[in-house]
Amino acid sequence: YPYVTSSNPSIGSVLTGLGVSPTKLKGIYGTVKAYCTRVGEGPFPTELIPDGPQSIGYHLGTVGAEYGTTTGRQRRCGWLDIPQMQYSCLINGFSAINLTKLDVLTGLDEIKLGVSYKHQGKYLKSMPACLKSLSESEVEYEILPGWKEDISKCKTFEELPENAQNYVLRVQELLGVPIRWVGVGPNRLEQIDRGEKWDTSRD
Repeated sequence: YPYVTSSNPSIGSVLTGLGVSPTKLKGIYGTVKAYCTRVGEGPFPTELIPDGPQSIGYHLGTVGAEYGTTTGRQRRCGWLDIPQMQYSCLINGFSAINLTKLDVLTGLDEIKLGVSYKHQGKYLKSMPACLKSLSESEVEYEILPGWKEDISKCKTFEELPENAQNYVLRVQELLGVPIRWVGVGPNRLEQIDRGEKWDTSRD
């Protein structure tokens, strides 16, 4: 607050907003892009400024068609923020994750993952609750090699380029939650399902 959506996109709001009993939930699935976006103001530690057609911020916004559905306003884009995702996994208890828009990263020479925050020279154990601390935090990155191959026709995880597979697997490792679905294109059917063994609700 105040840089939040008017809705409450967490598992808790599903229970209270719809009146669903927790015992009825068989699986909890998180959907996240392969990079970060946000609309409007507020701290954005991994933000990439779109300062020209050759910039990565411009690439993500253009290739990913990152414009607000209602307003048409351009979304801010940045590298994937692992501490932010870890917090989301903590409060929601995901059974598996749907990682969308992996195809948007195609063509980048290298891809960064924001893996930790430092504030005033000290590492933070998690995403800070204080907006001032978040805005003042530095991000430490892990760099992975990118890929050039078109992945939109891939139907199985094994068909993805090795570097694309490694990116997904590294995100999964850092989160400690299986990534079951991987989006490889803008159409609904352009998605890889890795199967039930990547879904802890099936254990």
